[in-house]
Amino acid sequence: MKRGLTSFTYTQVGTLRVSIAALFMSVIGFRHFKLFERKDLVSLAIVGFLGNAIPYVLFPLAVNHLDSGVVGIINSLVPLFTVLIGGWFFGQKATGTQWQGVAVGLLGAVLLILPFEEILNGGFAIEGELAYGFFGVLATMMYGTSVNTLKTNLPHLKALTITTLSLATAAPFTIAFSLLSGVTEVFKTDPNAWTNFGYIAVLGILGSGIAVIIFNRLIQITTALFSSSVTYAIPVVAILWGIWDGEHILWNHLLGLGVIITGIYLVNRRN
Repeated sequence: MKRGLTSFTYTQVGTLRVSIAALFMSVIGFRHFKLFERKDLVSLAIVGFLGNAIPYVLFPLAVNHLDSGVVGIINSLVPLFTVLIGGWFFGQKATGTQWQGVAVGLLGAVLLILPFEEILNGGFAIEGELAYGFFGVLATMMYGTSVNTLKTNLPHLKALTITTLSLATAAPFTIAFSLLSGVTEVFKTDPNAWTNFGYIAVLGILGSGIAVIIFNRLIQITTALFSSSVTYAIPVVAILWGIWDGEHILWNHLLGLGVIITGIYLVNRRN
């Protein structure tokens, strides 16, 4: 995303990402289209739109108006909304220990993301319009709904089938949005557009194709809450890539990592 954003807007990166992922899945999973049944359409559309397409637009919208660290913390609400939505609409109840794990994981995400060096020096202030944080919260609610839908309504389909069909439901809309957003003009005017488009292609194939297959399989073989708790690991991996890209790791990163691992352990622990 960091590389792709040097040429394309946040919304273009998001819609291109889904579009490329859908095309990639159509190639490697074309045989799975024959497994489509009309009764699964609503559930597949929920996973395709609420679990992929729409959040990829809502989060960039929030990032455009808020500090990325604040939006990162908002993203860590996914396990919380997975528990709440699972209990309200899907009959999935969490144990006391799992609630503790959600809270500990959220604390770890805060420790990992907040710029404590700036806070200790008195130079930190949240910039932007906090109301835009609602779009990030809405995206996490969508993720929670998608995870519970997949776990409850699509256990009879393989992870590859779910990924292929769900992305296919969103692809016509994301492709149309990309074209209407002026992405073709970027290729005409930006000499680095094709290079940065290549980074988005990697993001779509790996981050929204192969990784989603693995994630969907994880949902099927574990609980919805445990699978959603991998959200806490996303900033950890981002920091590791950041180190490779020349960024620096601080004490709060290591502390947050330890707290996150503890939270994930509690989420998966049996009473």
